[in-house]
Amino acid sequence: MLRKRTHLGTVTVVFGMAVLLVWLGRESVPDPATAMAAGQDTNLVKNGGFEEGGDTTPSQWYFDQELASKGAVALISTGVHSGRFALRLTPNRKNGGERLLGLGQSLPAAALRGNTVSVSAWMGAEGRAVAVVGLFGLRKNGQGGAGVQLRATERGLTRKEDAFEVDADAESLVLYCVVEGSQGAAIFDDIVVVPKMPAARGAGARSSDSTPLPASIAVDASQVIRTIPRTLYGASISWIWNGNGIWDASRDSLNPEVVQLTRELNISLLRFPGSDFYHWKEGIGPRSSRRETPHDPDGDRSIPNFGTEEVLAFAEQTGAELLLTVNPATATAEEAAAWVRYVNGRPGVRRVERWEVGNEPYINDGSKASKVSTIPPAVYADRFLRFARLMRQADPAIKIGAVGGENYGRYQVVSYPGWNREVLTKAGREMDFLAVHNAYAPAFSDDKAHDLRTVYAAMLAAPVLIAQNLADLSRQIDSLAPDRGAQIKIAVTEWGPLFSGEPGHRFVDHVKTVGSALLAASAMKAFLESPRTEVACLFTLVDNAFLGWIGLRQGKFLPKAPYLALQMYTRHFGSTLVRSSATSPTYDSAPVGVVEGVRGVPYLDVVASRSDDGRTLYLMAINRNFDRPIRTSIELQSFIPSKDGIAWTLTGTGIDANTGTELPFPEVMKWARQAEGESAARFYQGKPEEVQIVSAALGGVAPTFEYTFPPHSVTSLELAAAGATLSRLPARSKGADRSKGPTSPR
Repeated sequence: MLRKRTHLGTVTVVFGMAVLLVWLGRESVPDPATAMAAGQDTNLVKNGGFEEGGDTTPSQWYFDQELASKGAVALISTGVHSGRFALRLTPNRKNGGERLLGLGQSLPAAALRGNTVSVSAWMGAEGRAVAVVGLFGLRKNGQGGAGVQLRATERGLTRKEDAFEVDADAESLVLYCVVEGSQGAAIFDDIVVVPKMPAARGAGARSSDSTPLPASIAVDASQVIRTIPRTLYGASISWIWNGNGIWDASRDSLNPEVVQLTRELNISLLRFPGSDFYHWKEGIGPRSSRRETPHDPDGDRSIPNFGTEEVLAFAEQTGAELLLTVNPATATAEEAAAWVRYVNGRPGVRRVERWEVGNEPYINDGSKASKVSTIPPAVYADRFLRFARLMRQADPAIKIGAVGGENYGRYQVVSYPGWNREVLTKAGREMDFLAVHNAYAPAFSDDKAHDLRTVYAAMLAAPVLIAQNLADLSRQIDSLAPDRGAQIKIAVTEWGPLFSGEPGHRFVDHVKTVGSALLAASAMKAFLESPRTEVACLFTLVDNAFLGWIGLRQGKFLPKAPYLALQMYTRHFGSTLVRSSATSPTYDSAPVGVVEGVRGVPYLDVVASRSDDGRTLYLMAINRNFDRPIRTSIELQSFIPSKDGIAWTLTGTGIDANTGTELPFPEVMKWARQAEGESAARFYQGKPEEVQIVSAALGGVAPTFEYTFPPHSVTSLELAAAGATLSRLPARSKGADRSKGPTSPR
């Protein structure tokens, strides 16, 4: 997957204001209004590629001669990105303070006010220098406004990009290239500033038309696809920071709020600890004697109060099974086997059946942690075989999973080509499941280059690609481990909405929104309809930052929108998957982050099931359209319904609506202001009433009937067979579905 460690650093912003003021008013760019009206990506920078020379500096760029004492400005013809020339700034010992060696130009801002502007550049540095490109708005009073800064320390040119929304009162935009440091050099080429219009494509296109879209659904209750594995409703949890709140150190007990919320979610499987560095013996024995332990080589440490006995108690109190992850990176097979004996050692009792060997050993991203945890595929396969042999000696009845992964499209997280081929060919005979992390979206770093609707439209297209990847993985298993193919299952042991791990990212906290809930609902459909996929564990149940599906609001734990999406399946869906299909209008999504652009994404996604006794039929429908309801003709085959039913609907006040959970440590962390919808924005209106599961009586049900699904919603239609009655009727008043115990209707 994408590394889960969050680096919460600070960024130094140096504008060099005094130098840049004299650049104002210079006529140097094409008219941005003309470019925007035409929908063109016209570069607003004159001579951004430095191809037009000047007497001493590039044409169209201003250089303050008072800065000449701080170093040299030159056009170079080697190491360029394109064309003949690039700009080189070579500082000396005098370079420093508020005025750095550099040059710039002014761009008119009138036509850009309130719009998003993107800046990109090819940049590199030598020695200890730092190359900096900045763009910011300047107000009439001379004060700086919103802006961005690109920085490069790498040798050789690399492309950097960022964007921002121009202030409504910006008088001018100031673009500059400067070099920080007193040694080395900074190189620049192909600087581009482009006005970006709001997205006008697919699901991201804002529509004032509230007319329902037409669609049709067919369900055949006699066509059984499979019995749904309850282990698809799983969650990942960790040991760090008292299990991220699962353990209440002040009470020396499990946190009752988290226990209750996990019971209400009806989680069936808990994956623990999902770490490349965990040593289980550090988390046993009296908690008073446990010592502070590093999370990973990056430096964070905490006391492992939430260890083996505590996670066993949590599983027992929440009614879930456990999947334990052993550590092949920094531990031994003997240590793993000892853990199996410790957990499953009581005669006649097997407390943990599933064990996973490793977390993400295929990542080799150059970080300090990956240098310790990465394992080449051939080495991993050999190591897995030893772990499996010793662990089965400790308990022959356990199921053991190996780590796999297959890159697809822009989702390039496996650092070693041919990882699955090596592991399945060498170790397929000993594995019971292949554990993958192939279902994160949209995961992108250029956060200000896209508006919210474009990002969400791409995210909601991701399940189409996830389903294709699961099918590809299944074919690989059959091909590369033919003798064991029928027995090897797929376990998606981490999945969910993920935008970024950086506090300065405008989407970092968007895991909690209705849009992310729609992703969760559609991804779950992909897992349900993948015959080989037996396990799915959301990432993560609860944490101290932003990825948890349970979060904190004013010190109290409460569910986020994706939690409610999964609860729709665990509470309002059956146990036997049956055939269903839908025809609806579609949209095309743009590529964002790890998600490729997808053509023909259906607005309406459906999946159907029935109860054990066949007397109740469930139809789950996801309306991906942000603004418009979908009026649907529903045809039921091989099922004669009663005229009455129940409609359970997860919806919110907008696509960015949320329950109001909060980012941590606001007094010390500088979190970026989060992106919002272009109109009817709800992100900063978050509270529990903004996103709910509501119920309503459903009348007029027949073998063919119509139903309208609200915009941005997940709906379960619960239909009783003729002559049968539903065991649960909706309350007269609408409200969140939080009243039930841990037993799911089947």
